[in-house]
Amino acid sequence: MMNRSRRGAARVSITWMIVVVIAFFAALSMVFVYDGELTKAENARVEAVAKADAADAKWSEENKKFKEASRALGFYDRESADVAANVENAKIGLDNFKDALGISEPSVQDWETVAPRAADNYKSKVREIADLRKQVADLQSEIAVNRQAATSLAAEKDQRIQTLQQQINDAEQAASSRQNDLESEVAQVRSALADTEGVLKDQRGATDDALRAKRDREAEMTTRLNNVTKALEWQKEPERPDGHILETSEKLGLAWIDIGKNNRLYSGMRFAIKDATPGVDRIKGYCEVSTVKDDMAEVVVTDVADKFDPPTAGDIVYNPIYDPIGVRNAVLVGRFTGTYNEAELRALLGGIRINVQDTLDQTTDYLVVGAELYVDEEGEPLEEPLQPSELPVYKEAEAKGVRIVPIKLITDYFRKTQN
Repeated sequence: MMNRSRRGAARVSITWMIVVVIAFFAALSMVFVYDGELTKAENARVEAVAKADAADAKWSEENKKFKEASRALGFYDRESADVAANVENAKIGLDNFKDALGISEPSVQDWETVAPRAADNYKSKVREIADLRKQVADLQSEIAVNRQAATSLAAEKDQRIQTLQQQINDAEQAASSRQNDLESEVAQVRSALADTEGVLKDQRGATDDALRAKRDREAEMTTRLNNVTKALEWQKEPERPDGHILETSEKLGLAWIDIGKNNRLYSGMRFAIKDATPGVDRIKGYCEVSTVKDDMAEVVVTDVADKFDPPTAGDIVYNPIYDPIGVRNAVLVGRFTGTYNEAELRALLGGIRINVQDTLDQTTDYLVVGAELYVDEEGEPLEEPLQPSELPVYKEAEAKGVRIVPIKLITDYFRKTQN
């Protein structure tokens, strides 16, 4: 019995020994496995640390570049230590810059593409400014030349007036001398008439003839004097303004003048605009009356001669035929068709107080000249057109100092109104 129990106990001990050995080897295997996993984890940690260090270095480099870009671009808070551009403000600044340059292309979306365009635009503006400055210098030189020419013309005009005045004085002296001679002759005749009645009768007739000749001569000299004086007045008249510009609007192309209905002004009249500077006879442009009030009118400014020197307040307006006060007389010669026929022309002249006469006399101020004639006074066709300048009335008007007015001058300064 005992031998059987000992054999059972021995078998149990061996079993536990085997279990312990197996457990030992299992524990030893787990130790080796754990040690391998620990090594792998350590290697992974080292690798992760290396990657983190590399990422930090790359981030630091990128942040440095970002700050440098921000400093170059701007749009960051100068008071803050952080140099970081505000993207929204940068976009707004870029849009405003593009609007200022007039750039609307969709392809231009950043400062890199807009900067060359801005540089080209700046260079173009610099060249344009240089060209404009050269034009201004050229215009100033031209103005100086024109002023010198105007001064020369003024001196020539004064010399001409002085010469004509001397001619008038000479004519008056000649008339006075001739009158003294005639009066002396009359005295001698009267002394001789005292001798006899018969001689008195004969000499009385001679005296009457002499007196008539004297009066005719005086009338002739008076006519010549009046003609010369009238010629001088016409030479001076273009210098007298018909009105002045009160205000201008270059943007609207309008101006306002100091004459109106009270001065016989009506819509459609045209005036030359002249520089009001003394000694300067230069047309700066033209204007046409559009709206008329009692003592002023609105005009449309056209044909400006120099855009750098447009009409301004104070400049004068002039129409060579228009007269706001006086009454004048005119004779028509030639054929009138086109803008104004003869009936319309008579109505126009009547509206500005110019009486149309049938014949030329000492009271005639204008000879209005139309186109050539194709028929004679009896209405018979002519072989060749007859120019008005070939008519006797034209030559008589020139001799009497009557102003010759071509029909074109009237159509230029008096637009035909539409009914």
